[in-house]
Amino acid sequence: MAYDPSFKDDSGFLSIFLGLAAFVGMAALPATIGWVQVFT
Repeated sequence: MAYDPSFKDDSGFLSIFLGLAAFVGMAALPATIGWVQVFT
């Protein structure tokens, strides 16, 4: 594989963003279930 000095790897930022999104989603899941049960 050739080395490209202009190549920028964004996978680190993407994995951090997805990790935070999953963490917030899992933390908000019980509250979401509670609100759904209140309104149904």
